[in-house]
Amino acid sequence: MKENTLKLKLDLHTHVWEAFNFQPPSLEIAEKVVRQIRAAGIDGIGITDHHNKDWSFEFRELVEQHFPGEVVIIPGWEIEIRPEQNPFAEYQVAELFLPSWNGVEGGVFRTYCHPGYYSPEIIIEQDIHAIEIDNYIHNWHIRKPLVKEKANDHGLLLMEVSDAHNLENIGLRYTEVDLQDLYDRSVKPASVSAP
Repeated sequence: MKENTLKLKLDLHTHVWEAFNFQPPSLEIAEKVVRQIRAAGIDGIGITDHHNKDWSFEFRELVEQHFPGEVVIIPGWEIEIRPEQNPFAEYQVAELFLPSWNGVEGGVFRTYCHPGYYSPEIIIEQDIHAIEIDNYIHNWHIRKPLVKEKANDHGLLLMEVSDAHNLENIGLRYTEVDLQDLYDRSVKPASVSAP
């Protein structure tokens, strides 16, 4: 399905709800975020606040209503995973909920966040599609050669993200991705299980 190829610059790990002190979505917040996305020279963001995906869906709807077609907002959340094979090797995953697009069914795209934090062990489980190689606030513990090796071994996309917890950091890191690739790798709704 390469006819749907679209390259976008996306910061797919941001905490917008937290950046605005956990306030409900508002037009004022949307204006500031859209302005920051544009100022950073990127096409959009994934919103991955901890344990709350509802806010990101409401925010996306607000942005689409007031700023249609101006930026891409992908709703999501960041969750903890304890692998069955070693529950002490807990890691975090950014789950992005891709909407249907251009005749393509949506799905869930999962990125292994800031590898090496909490646990130094990196266990790649089923339905992980990407891994962060560059995280603006967590680079101090990311062992890049090991992350590249894991990505190669498991066919994962390498992601550069801001992990922004404030407005000004949105877009400090981003990944240029083929949107079709995200959709092709994503888990489709019928096969998605709740965390």
